[in-house]
Amino acid sequence: MTGLRIGGLSSGMDIDSLVEKLMTAERIPLDKLTQKKTTTEWQRDSYRAINTKLKTFDTFLFDNFSLSSNFNKKTVTSTNASLVSATATSSASGNLSIEGVAQLANAARQIGGPVTVDNGATATSSTTMAEIGVNIDTKISLKSIQKDGTLAATATDIDIKSTDTIAQVLSKINGSNAGISALFENGKLSITAKNTGDLKGQSEVQVLAGSNVFDALGMADSTNLASDGTNAKFRVNGLDTERTSNNFSISGFNVTLSSKFNEGIFTVPATTATVAAVQLSSITDVDSMLGKVKEFVEKYNELISGMNDSLKEKKYRDYAPLTDEQRKDMSEEEQKLWDEKAKSGLLRSDSIVSSGLAEMRNAIYGRVGNEANVMDTFAEMGITTSSVYSDGGKLVINEDKLRKALTENPDQVVKTFSQSAEKTAATDTKGIVQRLRESLTKFNTNIETKAGKATQTDSQYSLGKSLIDMNNRITAFQRRLEDVESRYWKQFTAMETAINKANSQSSYLSGFGQQ
Repeated sequence: MTGLRIGGLSSGMDIDSLVEKLMTAERIPLDKLTQKKTTTEWQRDSYRAINTKLKTFDTFLFDNFSLSSNFNKKTVTSTNASLVSATATSSASGNLSIEGVAQLANAARQIGGPVTVDNGATATSSTTMAEIGVNIDTKISLKSIQKDGTLAATATDIDIKSTDTIAQVLSKINGSNAGISALFENGKLSITAKNTGDLKGQSEVQVLAGSNVFDALGMADSTNLASDGTNAKFRVNGLDTERTSNNFSISGFNVTLSSKFNEGIFTVPATTATVAAVQLSSITDVDSMLGKVKEFVEKYNELISGMNDSLKEKKYRDYAPLTDEQRKDMSEEEQKLWDEKAKSGLLRSDSIVSSGLAEMRNAIYGRVGNEANVMDTFAEMGITTSSVYSDGGKLVINEDKLRKALTENPDQVVKTFSQSAEKTAATDTKGIVQRLRESLTKFNTNIETKAGKATQTDSQYSLGKSLIDMNNRITAFQRRLEDVESRYWKQFTAMETAINKANSQSSYLSGFGQQ
């Protein structure tokens, strides 16, 4: 509780101003501690900003290079894309010859007979199940052919109520995982498997329970709803084969069959009315791969450039963070300019950033393996370090040399970039991207040990522990200042009281002299 304060009525002194000036001097150590805390928070945020950039770059490396299929792009040409088209995976090589397509894959389907109500009228979508003879609630259980050409391992159960309309029943079927499409038009039901193919002796859509529902809906075979699915049948490189879908993978090619052709070659004797076989050819997409390498170099250079700038940034030691009192006397523009200098050089010559950069550089310089006469370094494919010292280790590309490497030996370029391996005592066969990502992980861990991350408490990283200590010291100092201010006021109040008492005695004595 604050005691009675007398503000200079007796002495004529500006006690408020005196105490304020005295406390300003007393607060100097607290201001310095608060400024140190602010600087530490800024430094923490600078570390975390670098970590955000490291993680962004790491994600880019994973998405574009860690899986060789994302980097090793290939294109396919077709001599007749209206009949057969294709795309290529990274494993596609050579050519495919599709000499004929005898049959396209089709989905199994059954169309029911007319559905009528008791009075003989044609049923509509709003007709209830009770009106067509399903008078009690029931359950249907369905299985159908899957994308992989096999029958579903487990059935899909659907509850049907006697009060459900035909439209509601179809909505339940179509919205389930049963793998079929149901349509009701002009008083008839159509059931179609969502996936193409022939299960060879089994129905492609089967009813395990609730066949009475499909009986009522006019299906001639209410147990085997659809049995006429077909496989695609074709001849590739002289071999007759088939697939359950018109879209399939073979020898690294993702093939799409669009039409039947040369059906006569599948008969004996073969007919002569044929067209030329469709040739599919895979070639490396050099432009796509070149673009990814360029993007890699751009993002790497942008990352290390920012960190190099932080390491070299000038430190203005005369510009400490502004206190609240100092900000009151400055315009917004003056505060902004001051803050820019106060925040400059927070990571100047920082050991964590310096060592992290060194690890990244080491990761990209090494040889992948130790085979003789094999291109397995960046330099051999045209990616080197800038000879300009001020570039700070930026990469530069000899585009002609890189294009030549991608054209003549794309698999080796991919291996050098993307190979996943374990380092042994004899050799290091890790691809450069794997090495670089490992260095980024170590860099990231070192920063988090120092500056933490947003999801951590201050007690979980070193700068946070420093902030906790500074907060405790600031709290203790503020309490001490309150005591000091109370002491000053107590002393000045005592002085004022004494002066007031002396003045009263003087007045009293002066009164006697006048008698």
